[in-house]
Parts: sequence; structure tokens; C-alpha cells
Amino acid sequence: MKTRSVTDSVVQCIPALLLMSLAVWPLGPALAVADAAGALPEGWREVRFSGQTHYRQVEGCWRGTSDNAASGLVLESRVNVSQTPWLVWSWRASTLPAWPSISERSKDGDDFLARVYVIHKGWLPWQTRAINYVWSREARVGEHWPNPFADQAHMVVVQGRTGAGEWQHFARDVRADFLRYHGIEVERVDAVAIMTDTDNTASRAEACYRLPVFQVRR
Repeated sequence: MKTRSVTDSVVQCIPALLLMSLAVWPLGPALAVADAAGALPEGWREVRFSGQTHYRQVEGCWRGTSDNAASGLVLESRVNVSQTPWLVWSWRASTLPAWPSISERSKDGDDFLARVYVIHKGWLPWQTRAINYVWSREARVGEHWPNPFADQAHMVVVQGRTGAGEWQHFARDVRADFLRYHGIEVERVDAVAIMTDTDNTASRAEACYRLPVFQVRR
């Protein structure tokens, strides 16, 4: 029997949006799944936490369908945000799901129709920081809060309940956001990810993503 290490215990305490960046660590609870014959975007891989959100390419976007599940797609790639600070992406959902009346600021309600997040790795796992841009079912655009599982990640609302059925386009100055929400100046980020998850609320949701990319200006 393998003895649990201190590293394992620490990793178990970090929420899914940080674990995506730590999937290369062998002892974490997340299961990293390699691209299967082009089934995922080139260079991306799936990371599963609870069940499986199914991602497939349809009509020029990547659709994530989650039924009481949480898994995401992550691209581990170091980006110099001094040169290309703007993260741009789009998403769309045809309908809004019927969510239970549980606050998404709580652990039991920490599910989102769509998430895009960017990760800056520290030297140690607990030094990692993440910004999680979300489609909120209850908060207004611009509201933000620390993730209920660990404040190394910060939730930032970029869309509220409106806009279902229409493509929504976003551009964020990631370098400025890390300074605003984490109080740190970063020169690089190490990963981006997308996830539609419903495991905490035992719900079903679906959203389609045009994958995030970094560029010089919005």
C-alpha cells in the first residue's frame, strides 16, 4: 500500500480549477486523459474530477454536455502576458438549465454553465493562482469572489442569466486581472482551460465554446 504524501494531501484540498494545472502531479485526485485520435482539440487534454462532461466539436465550436459531472479541457502552454495580455473567447448555450436554489458562492453550489480560466503556476502547488471567468446563474457581470474551496482561485462573472441562444464574445486583460484580483504582477501564465460542470448541484447543462486564445490587443 502506498503511503499518502504531504503533497497528496495538499493537492486534495485544491479545487478543480487549480487541479487542472496540477494534473501532471501523479498523486492528485484528477485523472488526466490524453487526446484520443483527434477527439479533443489539438494540444488539449481532458481532466476528470467527477464523472465526465462530454466535449465534441460541432458547427465550429466545442460543445460541453454535463449531467451531474465535472471534467474539463486544459491546454498547458506558457504564454508571455507582457507581450500578449488579452485572452479572447466566445461561448453560447441554447437554453439555461433549471438549477437548484443553492448559492454558487458555496461549495454545494459551485457549478457553472460555462467557465474559462487561466492559471499561473507557483513553485509549490498551493502557490498556484487562477482566475475563473464564469457564466453566472445568480450574480451580475463584474461581481467576483474567492472560490469557496480555496482562495487561490478567484471567480469573475463575465455573463449573467441573459443571452442564452446567442454567441457571447469576451476579451480580458489577464495581466491586469491578476493584479486586480490576486494582487500580483505576472509575466506569464501556464495554462488555460474550459469546463461546464454540474456535479455539486446534480444538474444538467450544455454550452459550446470557441476556444480561448491570447493576443496582443482585444
